[in-house]
Amino acid sequence: MLNPELVWMTPVTVRMKDGAPQVFASVNDALDFLEGDWAYRGRKYNRAAQTCRRALNRMTPVAIAREAFIDACRDAGMSTDGDGPLGTKTGAGGQHSLA
Repeated sequence: MLNPELVWMTPVTVRMKDGAPQVFASVNDALDFLEGDWAYRGRKYNRAAQTCRRALNRMTPVAIAREAFIDACRDAGMSTDGDGPLGTKTGAGGQHSLA
């Protein structure tokens, strides 16, 4: 793989404004959504987009980009299961790729 996806240990499910759930499994998925279908722009959106770009450039841990994405979703009024099943949280283990 030339550009491996930076996959999160625990995918993030976001409940869209229309109620439909959408699963984001990687930094790539999140950034595509932020740059394409995102409606609400604010401070947390800017932080999430910047952090995802930095993660893709190996300048920020993947887990930090995941948390920034979750914060932006919640700021925009979308609910997430960002803490994963049964309240588990990602840690350093979320910082890998499937290269």
